[in-house]
Amino acid sequence: MVNWGIISTGNNATKFAKDLLIDPSTRGVHDITHTLTAVASSTSLEKARSFLSAMNAPSTTTAYGSYNSLFADPSVGIVYITTPHSEHFQNARAALLAGKHVLLEKSFTVNAAQAKTLVALAREKGLFLMEAMWTRFFPLMQHVRQLVRDGAIGSVQRVVADRNLGRDVERLYGTEHRLVNPALAGGALLDLAVYPLTWIFQFLYHDSLSSDGTKSRPLVSSSVIKYAATGVDETATVVVTFPDSKAQGVATASLRVTSDPTDPGVRIFGHKGQIQIFGPAARPLSIAVVDYAAADTRAVERKDFDIPVGHGLFWEADACARALAGGERESDVIPLDETVLIMEVLDQVREQNRLRYPDDIESS
Repeated sequence: MVNWGIISTGNNATKFAKDLLIDPSTRGVHDITHTLTAVASSTSLEKARSFLSAMNAPSTTTAYGSYNSLFADPSVGIVYITTPHSEHFQNARAALLAGKHVLLEKSFTVNAAQAKTLVALAREKGLFLMEAMWTRFFPLMQHVRQLVRDGAIGSVQRVVADRNLGRDVERLYGTEHRLVNPALAGGALLDLAVYPLTWIFQFLYHDSLSSDGTKSRPLVSSSVIKYAATGVDETATVVVTFPDSKAQGVATASLRVTSDPTDPGVRIFGHKGQIQIFGPAARPLSIAVVDYAAADTRAVERKDFDIPVGHGLFWEADACARALAGGERESDVIPLDETVLIMEVLDQVREQNRLRYPDDIESS
């Protein structure tokens, strides 16, 4: 049994809380029980209570009107943090200092320096810390990884991945909205591009490390289009080249651009074929395998991966629970060193495009 605390009462917190309350046996899981122990709002106690009421949460779940109150609750074992990017570092640091394990939403922090500080603190205190890159825990992702390991498309040469929102955010919600507000580390890069990048790093880095677990650092080039009103990026393109394998990843993301839902959001190219992933890069739903040697390459093998109930966040929660039960302090699916490396890539993109957030949220 894992006792969860959630700080923030926004959209992600709502989805995560609902998924925690789903009976794990509905997804074939019988070794784990999740308990929603406490929820905190930084605004008011009443907001936390309203959140729990809307969730139809158990009467035993405690509402708090401050994050520190939740961190001080001895019954909370692990904290899910889904505040704006600008607050990730300070919230996670406070939770770790209070002795709590932490599942921290992407992007992990604002910059790599903050990420390194959190990783060092978690390791010093012997606490579990993981980036909430939920996509890596989907059965679809695990199936695709196995296909690649089995040589279904040959050696992987390139990964092209895209994640778009398709909204005029500043017009719909105003320039103070977290997606376009520099004071909240807004922009497409930290909110959306992390998903294409995780697909790229999964197959061109994580699954292709040498026998001693090493790999050369990737080369990064990029371009962004900025909002005139706020200066954050509305559209970003990142090219990541891996010198060892001579493979390349192309990540594109945009708050404004709209995607065709019938197009694959991710393509993994090998010398024998390709795997196409359909649905948003964050929440993929089906795949198609194309064999270049087939008589008709249009006759692809398609496989759906339905999410039977809920949103799909429970798979990463299950992984956290199993890690804690096994005494593990980080995940081998999304290792902390890899999270830091991806943050370093994001830092390079921002440096190349002179994209900086206010000093107070860049500080570590």
